[in-house]
Amino acid sequence: MRILFNDRIQHSNAPKELKSPALSQTLPVRGVLSVRLDRESLIDCVGIGNTDGRLFRVNGQEIAFNGNGLYILPRRITAAVLTIETAASHIGRLAAGLAVNIPTSVAKEPAFRSTAEPRITLSGQVVPGLGGYAYRTLSLDSRYKIGREAMSEIEAGYRYIGMGYPFFIDLADEAYKLPFDKLYATDTRQQSLGFESGVRRFLYSRRWEFRECF
Repeated sequence: MRILFNDRIQHSNAPKELKSPALSQTLPVRGVLSVRLDRESLIDCVGIGNTDGRLFRVNGQEIAFNGNGLYILPRRITAAVLTIETAASHIGRLAAGLAVNIPTSVAKEPAFRSTAEPRITLSGQVVPGLGGYAYRTLSLDSRYKIGREAMSEIEAGYRYIGMGYPFFIDLADEAYKLPFDKLYATDTRQQSLGFESGVRRFLYSRRWEFRECF
């Protein structure tokens, strides 16, 4: 999987709606959106959540949106200003930075879940639960695949990771065994992001337990 740990948009002049972890807080967009970062940064991916747009051009590079998650740019850029062109009317959150590649074990554990609480009456009738929502979860295991680059990006972005901000994730490498290839999700233990070491090289292991967010 590829995951964005250090979101550079959080260190920019972007409107608060684009920085908010809640995708329901949307920003109206009219054609071109310009975001100035606090410093020149390497960018090879963007995270997009809750939009009605289908095509986006980021500093001239085109990506096609097909769900909340992480999108890899065709070419890595160094930029202090990001220019996003789109026909979308709104965007819920925008992120950008370096996509860290973390290979995962063959076994994947996706699940479809709901917070609804239906009940069955004495006559066997189902009374649907009210106010619930459906979401996805995903469990992935990384055995000694988390190296220096990942640790550096996690440390750089942990201020917002520790505040519970969801990750933008690209699952293109895992899509052959999954029913989806994008995800916007928190890890159930990201306020205590622990890793396991057991080899002589700088490589760590972790089991990721993702829960989809909106």
